[in-house]
Amino acid sequence: MDAIDAAIIDAVLAGEVDRYAQLVTKYQDGALRLALSLVGNYDDAKDASQEAFVSAYRALGRFRRGAKFSTWLYRIVVNECKDVYRRRARQPQPVLVGSAVDPQDDGTALVLDVEDPTAGPSDQLANRELSRRLGRAIHELGLKQRTAFVLHHVEGLSLDEVAGVMRCRVGTVKSHLFRATEHLRSTLAPWMEEG
Repeated sequence: MDAIDAAIIDAVLAGEVDRYAQLVTKYQDGALRLALSLVGNYDDAKDASQEAFVSAYRALGRFRRGAKFSTWLYRIVVNECKDVYRRRARQPQPVLVGSAVDPQDDGTALVLDVEDPTAGPSDQLANRELSRRLGRAIHELGLKQRTAFVLHHVEGLSLDEVAGVMRCRVGTVKSHLFRATEHLRSTLAPWMEEG
């Protein structure tokens, strides 16, 4: 475990509860990115990531010292996102008729930075389109494949850390990553051939 994280956790458990804000500041961007990639809606993602920090605070006394705080937190984020899916399944979905909503933007795209500051205008436009298509393709993945892909390729967690977050074996993570990559390859190949 990160020595700084361990010192903060010890301080919080000793009564310096304001120090928990340091952990929130350090991990909030990653938690929000993960939640957004899983639920596809900024408001739900923000709620899920905030609720994950509240849950982590409440359970901090049960945190296992040998584990990484980020892995433990991301596991809580994933569980909160599963709760969002359960709530959505119980709620009736509104149907928009005659809406002026952009059909290209259904609110499910994960924003990925594929910008190249040295690229010309046409290449920047192509990069934005690639980012949009890649985000949509990632959102089409099943929850387990999407979770594994985002944790490993977007958040940069090792295979062992992803397995810890997902509570499965490394081989299972590899399988999810393989299937996710194959889906993304087949989804994006026609577009890549056009360009």
